Amino acid sequence: MITLHSNPLASSTAKTDPAKAEDVKSVSNTDTSVAKETESQSAQPEFSSRAEMLAQMNKEFDITGSDFHISQQFINRLSEIGLLSKSEATELNQGLPLTSDGSKSTQSLTTLKSALDTIFERVKDEEGVSGLLSVLDKSKKILDNLDGSKSKTFPIDPATAAAELDHYLKSDDSKILTEDEKQSINDLKTALTIADKLSPEQRTSAQVSKYMEILKRYG
Repeated sequence: MITLHSNPLASSTAKTDPAKAEDVKSVSNTDTSVAKETESQSAQPEFSSRAEMLAQMNKEFDITGSDFHISQQFINRLSEIGLLSKSEATELNQGLPLTSDGSKSTQSLTTLKSALDTIFERVKDEEGVSGLLSVLDKSKKILDNLDGSKSKTFPIDPATAAAELDHYLKSDDSKILTEDEKQSINDLKTALTIADKLSPEQRTSAQVSKYMEILKRYG
């Protein structure tokens, strides 16, 4: 009688073949993932100057448009291209109000300017508001030139104005404002911070001209 014996080596090979196949599949998936990541990174545009960054942002978000509003997406994009640090973006995003559709953004610049006019008229005869009124009046001009495309200078330093508004909102004087008015001023503070980060005051006339030239090319 012939007794059949199983071949341990063959059995072992048979058992490990699926594992080898799985390893090959895993390596293949990893290679594909790396390739996709590399392709994604290479697809990201590289900017050689601040003017190019600003032109790209204007192309994506139409900063000069009347309906422009500062959204979480906009702030994150500023961080992605290097105009804001991650910590600055996080802080600004935390100050954005929730909208009716669940997203986070300020009012449009047009709506915000109208709200500031309303606040100005309502509180102009109150005591201790001269500083606030001055900031509100000058800040409206910054909203008209948020990206610095109209002028390289501002009627008031955006960072200083933002700090003054922050101080006012935390003071007892802000009690004369309604919650909606406080939110409008907080939106203005965010806009002023953005204007400061876009830094038009640091650009020379030649740089502004270059920015406008690039803006036309990107448009």
